[in-house]
Amino acid sequence: MTEPKTPFPSENHRKMKAVSAKILLKSVVYAFAIFGILFILLLLVVLGLLRSDVSAVTIPDRSLLMVDLDASFAEVRKDNLLTEVSETNSLSFADLLAVLQFAGQDDGVKAVVAKINVSGLGMAQAQELYRTIKQIRQSGKKAYIYSTGFGAYGGGTKEYYLATAFDKISMQPNSEVGLTGVSVEVPFARELLNKVGVTPEFFSRYEYKNAMASLTDKKISKPYKESLHRLVSYLSGELLAMVIKERGVEWKELEALMNEAPFSAEYAMEKGLIDEIVYESDWIAALEKEYDAETLSLKDYASTCFFNTGKPKIAVLILEGTINEGPSADNSLQGDAIVGSQTVLRQIKEIEKDKDIKAVVVRINSPGGSYTAANEIWYALNRLKKERSLPLIVSMGDYAASGGYFVALAGDKILAEGATLTGSIGVLGGKMVFADLWNKIGVNWSSIGISDTANSVSPNFKFSKKQISIFNKSLDRIYKDFSLKVSEARKIDLKELDKLARGRIWLGREAAENGLIDEIGGLDDAVIEAKSLAGIDENAKFSLVFYPKPKTLQEKLNEILTSAPVFSSLVLGKQLGIDTEKLSILKRWQYDAVLPPMKFND
Repeated sequence: MTEPKTPFPSENHRKMKAVSAKILLKSVVYAFAIFGILFILLLLVVLGLLRSDVSAVTIPDRSLLMVDLDASFAEVRKDNLLTEVSETNSLSFADLLAVLQFAGQDDGVKAVVAKINVSGLGMAQAQELYRTIKQIRQSGKKAYIYSTGFGAYGGGTKEYYLATAFDKISMQPNSEVGLTGVSVEVPFARELLNKVGVTPEFFSRYEYKNAMASLTDKKISKPYKESLHRLVSYLSGELLAMVIKERGVEWKELEALMNEAPFSAEYAMEKGLIDEIVYESDWIAALEKEYDAETLSLKDYASTCFFNTGKPKIAVLILEGTINEGPSADNSLQGDAIVGSQTVLRQIKEIEKDKDIKAVVVRINSPGGSYTAANEIWYALNRLKKERSLPLIVSMGDYAASGGYFVALAGDKILAEGATLTGSIGVLGGKMVFADLWNKIGVNWSSIGISDTANSVSPNFKFSKKQISIFNKSLDRIYKDFSLKVSEARKIDLKELDKLARGRIWLGREAAENGLIDEIGGLDDAVIEAKSLAGIDENAKFSLVFYPKPKTLQEKLNEILTSAPVFSSLVLGKQLGIDTEKLSILKRWQYDAVLPPMKFND
């Protein structure tokens, strides 16, 4: 007997229609949201351009230069329309150093004042900035810093270290000092992958090349743990040694304080770690009265700084991000920066054609990436040196490891900060296999090929024994090539190099001791060295030419238009509680010459 037909839908049918309606509604909402974002961005651009025509920065005769150290200062200037029309920081780290040095010689700037809480600076950047503040003080100017709390319940070691470079440290009442030392976090996702039926098949050269361990292991291995413990110990030593020196605290007392951190500002003052407890408005008012000066923002002051644009020139080629083939990408709306070999090779060609350029500084801030792309850039830099007889100095930022270290081998001299992560001479490779996942959901794959290795890269089949053997031979060839290039460039015997390579990560100070770099120093030191090797007189004027060069208006508009959907997804991800920073770290797994995914808490 058939069921009678009814004009009324069943419960299941009503539910399906309701779900479909919700999906349609969300799609429409998201579409309007994207168009709305585009409209708002373009409106901001127009307003910003109009505002720039009618407004001008007024510099007081007597000023206190205010620096917000919670802002992040990327190695490459944030060259887009959003930063131009907003109050966000668009200055690069090189800009920060240059403006501070300019202020140090400017009689109109009576003192440098800074604020810090949770800083966006990297550890190596903090060390370079530390030296710059000390130089300003040595020139006779005072430097003051204020904090509403070092770190957020801990994690303020880097911030407090940087504060010790200043003449006076002031804090807000009832705030805290998170002087907890340095720690490192590493994700291990093997159990999760097992649950969903995904098998990581990765191979490396050699035991210290641990980027794949987060996929292949359930927990940290003994060699990996030993390696990270050494890094954390050395990083802590780099930061805490200056705390002991500047504040006159004994190591045992400092160690006891770290075990109690975070502790109150009042307790910090009692222990001699800070100098004053005061509210920010009163702090600023007192300094303005003392110096009879007005507070001036770094951004406004930077817009009035004029640097020599004459000849000769020194090119500063900045490589920030993961190294890959193709074009570079430095749009913050689209995630991590990419150092594209295609773009870098074009920039090197531009440098080669400019006959006024007498030396090159390559600033590297990269965890590595594609070995092929790094090899291309390394070769192009060596060719530039040969064709133009140009001295080439490498300055390492927070990271210059694996593929980043490979590129650095082109330098006549390599400088790094004590806290720079470098080395990681090794390679890895493999694939994620979804065979077990397909079996779980009832999907069967068939493969038809004309050779035993035709489906080697397929994620739907596990490696065969023969494919594993061939793949490992490929890794052996790459590792041998990498090792030979290091041996030749750094003049290290291959047997000795084996003790430094095999994927080991080194801090800059260790790397200087074992010969992987030449000396400790920052970007300014690299420029001075390049100037000297180029034969430019010590007192002669010269100009710095930065690559990548500023974008055109058309390039900036295209960047805004292509970034809106990505920007929307990032905002949505944050609303859903997705940690985009950790996800971006995990992206490193796709490369064959890269640091392992890890996050330092400092």
